[in-house]
Amino acid sequence: MRQDAPAGANRRQRPLRVTAVLAIAVGIGFVVWLVTRDDSRPATPEASTSATPPPPVAPRARPLLTAVTPQTLAILAADAGQPIYWAGPKRFVKYEVTRTRDRKFYVRYLPRAIPVGSRSGEYLLVGTYPVPDAYRAVQRAGRQPGATTFSVPGGGLAVVNANAPNNIYFAYPNAGYQVEVFDPRAQRARRLVASGAVKPVG
Repeated sequence: MRQDAPAGANRRQRPLRVTAVLAIAVGIGFVVWLVTRDDSRPATPEASTSATPPPPVAPRARPLLTAVTPQTLAILAADAGQPIYWAGPKRFVKYEVTRTRDRKFYVRYLPRAIPVGSRSGEYLLVGTYPVPDAYRAVQRAGRQPGATTFSVPGGGLAVVNANAPNNIYFAYPNAGYQVEVFDPRAQRARRLVASGAVKPVG
């Protein structure tokens, strides 16, 4: 199955870049674009404008879309050599994980009756993106019109824009990863991030 990103969220997940922080303000697009695009194309338009080029793609990296348990998700994170963020265990759900060729990971919380790969955007999704200067990118995004920042436990900083209130981004100082939380209920997305419930699996 050649699927590079989750088909579920109603907005496309795009990491904030230092030179492309207006991505929040324009609403982030549709995740369906990621599902239908050619694997050989760049994962995001920001990659071509970032001051730091993205890391080369490992030849053996393959797109992955599957259901996992918390235990297998932790094994996947260890094998990938990078953190995979999630919102912790939930009752009555299954965990859909998507890994893209450029080392993005998405964990989506699906009701048990919903099949993996569903294109519905009604479910909680947590994305982990390799982004150089991720914390700085969040700081700059926080200065954009309509943006609000708030603290994340552990010294992190989060940003949300009024034009895309369901998508919250956060990062920690000196970390090379940016995290996005999407929820169809904007208040719940913010509450999850502000509480520190979104953290690396394991």
